[in-house]
Amino acid sequence: MVLVCFMSGWFFEKVFERVVEGRVVGCGRLCNDFVEVPFVVAEGVNFLYIEFEYDGAGCRLMLGLMDSTDSLRGWCSRCTDKRIRVFISRSSATPGHVPGDIVAGVWRAIVRLDSVSKDGCNYRLRVVGYNTALGDMEFDYLGDVLSKLAKVVNLQEFGLRYPEIFAVSEFAHSCSGNWFEERRTLHSHGGSGWYRGDLHVHTVHSDGRNTLCELLSLAVSRGLDFIVLTDHNTISQNTELVKMRGFCRGLLAIPGMEVTTFYGHVNALGIDRYIDFRRKSREDFEKLVDDIHSAGGVASINHPTIFREPFCRDCPFRYRDLRRFDAVEVWNGPWHLFNNESLSWWHTIVAEGYRVTAVGGSDYHGSNLARLGEPTTWVYAESLNPEGILRGIRMGRVFITHRPEGPIIEVKAIDNSGRVHTIGDEIAESVAKWIELEVSIEMAKKYTFRILTERNVHKIVDIDSNEFKHRERIDVRDAKLIRIEIGKYRNPHELIPQNSDDILALTNPIYITTESLTL
Repeated sequence: MVLVCFMSGWFFEKVFERVVEGRVVGCGRLCNDFVEVPFVVAEGVNFLYIEFEYDGAGCRLMLGLMDSTDSLRGWCSRCTDKRIRVFISRSSATPGHVPGDIVAGVWRAIVRLDSVSKDGCNYRLRVVGYNTALGDMEFDYLGDVLSKLAKVVNLQEFGLRYPEIFAVSEFAHSCSGNWFEERRTLHSHGGSGWYRGDLHVHTVHSDGRNTLCELLSLAVSRGLDFIVLTDHNTISQNTELVKMRGFCRGLLAIPGMEVTTFYGHVNALGIDRYIDFRRKSREDFEKLVDDIHSAGGVASINHPTIFREPFCRDCPFRYRDLRRFDAVEVWNGPWHLFNNESLSWWHTIVAEGYRVTAVGGSDYHGSNLARLGEPTTWVYAESLNPEGILRGIRMGRVFITHRPEGPIIEVKAIDNSGRVHTIGDEIAESVAKWIELEVSIEMAKKYTFRILTERNVHKIVDIDSNEFKHRERIDVRDAKLIRIEIGKYRNPHELIPQNSDDILALTNPIYITTESLTL
C-alpha cells in the first residue's frame, strides 16, 4: 500500500493491484461467445483502473465489466486495439462505462470472443484500485485533470509512480456550460401531432465519433424533435443523459440500448436499465423481448437482412420465425444498402396477420456513410415525451421519410359509417365494406405514389405537385392492409421495390380486420 498526501485534503492511495493471466483455446466461439474472468475488488476503493491485453494472430477480443452486484459497469465497443485501458470512478468513467460506487467483492471481466485463432489467444488482465481525491472529480478530458493535478503534485514524479492514470485518455467531454437554443417544433406546444426523430444513433459511449453533447446539438440543427440513444451493449450514455437534463431544450432524448450479438441486433427503445446482451439461442431472444417489455421498452429488430460480408458479418437477424417483437427497422441508413430485403421480410410478417411496426434509423456513427436523421421516423404522439413516442410506435402510428424535411404525408380512411381512421388504425371489415382513402403529400413532385395491399399494387399515380392530394373509394373486403409508398421505380408494378429504386417515403398500414390482429 502506498499513500501520498497532498495539500488541501488531496490524497492518493493504491489499495490493491491484481493480475490475472489466461488463454482462450480450442473451439472458441463454436462453444462459447464469452468467457468470464473474475477478480476481487478490495474495500475502500473509489477509482478503478483496468488494463486488458491479448495476443495471437487472428485474435480479436472485446471487454465488458460486471460489478459485484451483477450490474453492468461497462462495454468497450471502441476498444479495437489489443491493449484496452479504461477507468471507473465514483464520479466519472471512460465512455461506455458507468460511474458510481466501486462496490467491494468479486467483479467479472466479460470477454467476448469475436475471433479466436486455432492456436488460441493469450490474455492478461491487470486491475488497480485506488482511494483518491480523483475519485470524486468530474473527468471531462485529460487537460482538466492535468490542470488540477499540477496545482498539488509534481506531475513528472506522479506520472512515473502512477503511469496508469495518464494511460487513461478518453473522457466523455460533458456539455457543462453549453446551452442549446430552444427552437420551435412542428407542435411547439408539445401536444398531439407528428414528431420526427431518429431511433438508431451511436456516440463515443460505443463506437460513434460524437460526444453526447455534439450529437444532441447536431440533432437540433437537423430539425429533429427526438432521438433515441442506442449505443452498443451499454447504458452509460443514458447515465450521462440524466446529468444533462436541461442542457438541450426543444429536443427529446430518449434512453435506449442496442443489444448487439453474433445473431442479430435488437434496439431496446426507452429502457434506462441494463439489458443482458449475452443472447444466443432462439429462446434467449424470446426472453430478450420479454426483458425489454418488463423494462417498459419497445423491442425493435435492427437491419434484419441488409448487412452481410463485407459490411457486417453478424448483423443479420438469425431467428426469422420469431414474431414477438414490436418493430422492425425496415430502413437503415441509405436506402440502397439492401433495405428492400428488410422491407420484404416485414411485409411478409404483417401480411401473416401480425402487427409489427415498420421503423427507420440512420445508425449514425458520425461517419459519412449515414447522416443523422436519414431516414427520419415520424411518430404520431399525444405529447412529445418518451411515453408518447413509445406508445405511438407500438400503435403503428409511424411513417418514414428519407430526410427530416419530408415529404410530409397525411392519410385518412373514412369508412361507410363516417368514422375517420389513419396510419396504424384497424378497420373492422364487418362495419366497412369500402373506405374513402384521402392522401395528402407535400414535397414529392415528380415522384410516384403507390397504394399497396398485402398482395398487390392497388394504384400507381405520378405526383404532379408539391401539394398533392388523392382521393378514391376502395373495396376492402379482400384486403388485410393498405399502406402508402413514394419513390422512383424501375418497375412500379412490383410489390416490393428493388434495391436500385429511389424510395422517398413509406407508411405503416391501415389494417382491415375480420378479428383482432396478433400482437
